[in-house]
Amino acid sequence: MIQVKDPKVWERAADRLRKEPQRVRRHEPGLYLVTNKIKNHTYSVRVTRRDGKTFLTCGCEAGTPHTGRRVPMPCKHAAALIIFLRAIREMRRRASH
Repeated sequence: MIQVKDPKVWERAADRLRKEPQRVRRHEPGLYLVTNKIKNHTYSVRVTRRDGKTFLTCGCEAGTPHTGRRVPMPCKHAAALIIFLRAIREMRRRASH
């Protein structure tokens, strides 16, 4: 599980989106499917909130390590979802004013 906190931590993950754009679509509440448009790989990314903090879980190797390292890292799939959700929130905010 990856905690969303310092935006600078996500800069590297977001930088990778320039080379490999992602498509985000909601599968069910709190669960999104993020597809790499170049490699055509799809990963599920889940958003959860606990004690006022936001956490993400991604099915990719960086987000849910299976080999070697055991600590999840911010990945481009989670970064794409964060950017997507912030854009939706901003559009809704503007529409309500």
